[in-house]
Amino acid sequence: MLSHLHAQVLRVAIPDEDYPPYYYVLDDNLTGFSVETLQSIASELELTLEFQRLPWSRVVNHVETGKADVIPVFYKTPARMQRFEFSDESYLIDPIVLLCANPCPLQFDGTLASLGSEPVATVRHFSYGSVLDEMRFPRVDLVESDHMLFRMLLGKRVKLVMASAHTITHSSLLQQSAAEVLMLQPALDFVEVYFAFGKQQGLPAAQRRQFNQALAKFKRGERYQQLLAKYQLQSR
Repeated sequence: MLSHLHAQVLRVAIPDEDYPPYYYVLDDNLTGFSVETLQSIASELELTLEFQRLPWSRVVNHVETGKADVIPVFYKTPARMQRFEFSDESYLIDPIVLLCANPCPLQFDGTLASLGSEPVATVRHFSYGSVLDEMRFPRVDLVESDHMLFRMLLGKRVKLVMASAHTITHSSLLQQSAAEVLMLQPALDFVEVYFAFGKQQGLPAAQRRQFNQALAKFKRGERYQQLLAKYQLQSR
């Protein structure tokens, strides 16, 4: 049990823009795969979760400076490893794909080079994993969320966007307009999803160990498989 947390509370920083299937509001309740995963871990450790919904830049700052304890959806990159401690295990694999307005004129072979000079619209200040972050290609950071990016694609303001395959398949906006877009295959990369804690102002090492033990136990249990099935996800 994390005995030194404030009144047994784990402060969870989550962006104020919904990001299904990971976290989103349904019937006035915050839910999602990451939320339910955290709830299972909190139950094991006898913790209460306190969710802070903030703009993305403040999410990162709050955890880094100790105003919050954990970011529930974070990709591991060399730059982030200098500032954050990551859970020992990832808890999901996120395929990063391209989404093209239909009809799509591109002859995509799985490489960004096959796109030629066509710009790829992306979310501003968002990491797509270390491989894609470091790759040079015509990338245009336009908006603050996937939802806004999908609206631009459907409005024909851009031809091509990069996003998580999970967020694409769980977007209610895209589900309503499925015939208007085409998810290009294969995926560009498969990125592991972690929980992240502040390195300088975060939870003490002993408390992170207890969190990691609870996460490992959860992943071996039936509840994890139930959540994967519920949200139509695969662990690998």
